[in-house]
Amino acid sequence: MNDPSLASASQAQEVAQSATQTQLPLAPLHLPAEPGLWPLAWGWWAILALVVLTILIMVLLYKRHKKRRLAKKTVLRLLKQTTRNQAGNKKVATVNDLLRQVCLSYYPRPMLASLHGERWYAFLDDQHPSNKSNFQVNQHDWQQALYQKDGVSDELANQLYQQVEDWITHSLPPSKKKLKAANLAFQKTASTFNNGLISSARAVKTTPKALIEKESQLKATSEQDTNTLESPSAESESKNKESKNDV
Repeated sequence: MNDPSLASASQAQEVAQSATQTQLPLAPLHLPAEPGLWPLAWGWWAILALVVLTILIMVLLYKRHKKRRLAKKTVLRLLKQTTRNQAGNKKVATVNDLLRQVCLSYYPRPMLASLHGERWYAFLDDQHPSNKSNFQVNQHDWQQALYQKDGVSDELANQLYQQVEDWITHSLPPSKKKLKAANLAFQKTASTFNNGLISSARAVKTTPKALIEKESQLKATSEQDTNTLESPSAESESKNKESKNDV
């Protein structure tokens, strides 16, 4: 006797087998498009903002670094240009004037105005990174070259020039530690100088206009000298051409 449930099950199995064997006319599958880069996720926006902020900070620090060293670079160029044809006392006087002028770009004017003689040389030695006492040791040579009529040798003038160039190269711009020490030393003597006014020793925030103007004037003078040197040769050439034409 046949069981109807078994018959229906076998019949369904046969139908499923015939359906798998027969290929159905189905449309091809369409996969969804891959996700694009836009719009960006919030994490990428945060990274981009951090990169832009880092670049801006680096640019500002570079401009500040360049601005603080502008007076130093300018005066080093002026040292070579102005003393090129100088010797003896005149060379030492020029070097001393440029040294004081570049110090005005980094230290307050009241502080420098109170420094003369031995205090000036002690200040220069204290501001040097290695704390060398070269200026105080050579104080007699400086005083002789600046204030006495007797001329100094070119060897001594070159020695004092090298001393100033070394000080500017290694001491400027001054570090915060050196500025603080200079400020404390100035405060101790502020009651004696400048009617008790105290000025904080800090790096200047303006460009050294006096040094830049002096350098531009020196360049203009050198250009005029070269033009005057070249003009006689041009005149001689024109005269030679005229004489050849006359012949």
